[in-house]
Amino acid sequence: MTEQLEVIISNLKTCFDEKPWYGTSLMQKLQVIPWQVVNDKLYDSKSIAVLVKHIINWRIFVLKKLAGDAVYNIIIDGANDWDEISVSNELEWRALIEQLQETQNQLLIALSKEDDSLLERQVPGKDYLFGPILTSIAQHDIYHLGQIAMLNAMAKSS
Repeated sequence: MTEQLEVIISNLKTCFDEKPWYGTSLMQKLQVIPWQVVNDKLYDSKSIAVLVKHIINWRIFVLKKLAGDAVYNIIIDGANDWDEISVSNELEWRALIEQLQETQNQLLIALSKEDDSLLERQVPGKDYLFGPILTSIAQHDIYHLGQIAMLNAMAKSS
């Protein structure tokens, strides 16, 4: 592994479950959200559960592409992007969080086997390189963490 990829991995870890400069990591936030509010759609048509599944879906996309799958695809606002999901109990909420954790672990393992040359390789079946997508996964998480935090705050105040 080399310098640029190490920075990407560090960013992925920090925003996911460590201590980011902006406050709370994704996992820290999800661990304190009561399952009873994760289906609430207080803003637009997205719930906390839908946002978590969306984050999972994009990790799966990256994992499949790292494995060389040129066929697997997510269409923005289409198939596999925004799955409708409803959580019925605490066990289902914990299972969804565990699925997110598992995709994070798989991603970190896959990236640990690579070096900076990965960043210049083309994503199978796409017209872009791995560099931009890998750099933006942590940004994507942070963006949706903001939405999750807002939905949780709205649920508390309603």
